[in-house]
Amino acid sequence: MMHKKILTAIVAIAIVATVGLAISPVTKTNAYAAGVKYQPVTNDIPTEEWFSFKGITLQPGEFLDMVDTTPFLTTRGHVAMYVPCNSDGTPKISFVQGRVDVGVNTLTPISPEYLSQLSTPGQNCLYHFDIGTPSGVTDFAIVNTGHDPITFGDRNTATFSIAEGLKKLSG
Repeated sequence: MMHKKILTAIVAIAIVATVGLAISPVTKTNAYAAGVKYQPVTNDIPTEEWFSFKGITLQPGEFLDMVDTTPFLTTRGHVAMYVPCNSDGTPKISFVQGRVDVGVNTLTPISPEYLSQLSTPGQNCLYHFDIGTPSGVTDFAIVNTGHDPITFGDRNTATFSIAEGLKKLSG
């Protein structure tokens, strides 16, 4: 009799858990961004990309558009980058995100977190940071904000991942 009660309780918990996973508020609501109807999504999205910057040179003021997720609007994601840095561990580039389109440029800087235990100040340093905004962004870039050209070496890489976003429904 005790085994039957335990088995019944386990089956009930499994059913509740399955129903709870099937009913997701993220897939049931609509969001609006820039007057266009969007659907929040957490699946069927690009999960991770890896980039090598080897051999790329950025002149002062030049930028490199790493990712453009248009028409998908990224609301939550993460980036890790191993890039040239100054002797104090600050990056020689700036990280920006926003929306760039005809007549629109909302690129804003992102403050990276410096990971000293995996960095060599004055050479290359590892940084990571969260990306996305509640209303969503489409463009992610790096910019040489210094006065000298920056040439990336063979170990200068980035990983880019999206966890959540807004998918255009129509129009």
